[in-house]
Amino acid sequence: MSEDSTVIQYPPVVEEVVGGNITMNCILEGLTSYCYTVAWIRLPKQPGALRVLKNTIINTKSEYEIFKHMCPVSIYNVTVTDSGIYYCAVIYGQQIYLGNGTTVIVKDGTKAPPTIEILKPLNSYHSSVSLLCLVSGVIPSQVHVFWLIDGREDSGLTESTWTDNSDSATEFTRNQILVKAEEWDRGAECTCVVEFEGQYINKTVQHNDFSTMCYTIVSLYRVLGIVSALLLLLTLTVRVQLSCKSNNSGKRKKSNRNPPN
Repeated sequence: MSEDSTVIQYPPVVEEVVGGNITMNCILEGLTSYCYTVAWIRLPKQPGALRVLKNTIINTKSEYEIFKHMCPVSIYNVTVTDSGIYYCAVIYGQQIYLGNGTTVIVKDGTKAPPTIEILKPLNSYHSSVSLLCLVSGVIPSQVHVFWLIDGREDSGLTESTWTDNSDSATEFTRNQILVKAEEWDRGAECTCVVEFEGQYINKTVQHNDFSTMCYTIVSLYRVLGIVSALLLLLTLTVRVQLSCKSNNSGKRKKSNRNPPN
């Protein structure tokens, strides 16, 4: 084994759609080793998860091993859960050599565009207001998220996270931005923009959403309408009762003025 022993992987990035096949290559430079000593490890983006590949096909043709020291690996019928960073690990004596890694991105072409949800505070008590844009339905590496505050672009702070710590957890993107309280209070339009496969999807929020204002105004008019109708009905009822009493009183007076013969 030479001092320049190393493990090289290529390509650095592989993109495929669900149901397709991918192939990664591991080249053993300066190592007198064989492909059966090679293990492929998948490191998902979810923290704490490390898995050794199973159900993969490793090409062990002698010409690769003798002349090129190349050990390719293929994964068939990939799914979105196959996305992650793959490392070629070579066991040589009591040492393990790792490759430079290959990032695998599996896209689901049948899925709808990503969904956007914006979390906003009910009230602003500080000098700035925190807005959180949640983007789900796609892998974080497939989207670019930024904000438009009354037309002014702001990158915000983007990070990827997971719904939970289980094996069935899904990864999503979140972007946080701080908006000045005076901008928020005057009703500035805060738009979360998601760039996905050449398309732009967005959602806008304001301190006083027009839809909320409309709902409040409509509800107020309904209440006023009901109150007005009740007052009108009450007024008519009182007038009818007073009219009836007035008529009865007139009849009694006329009867008293004309005694019977």
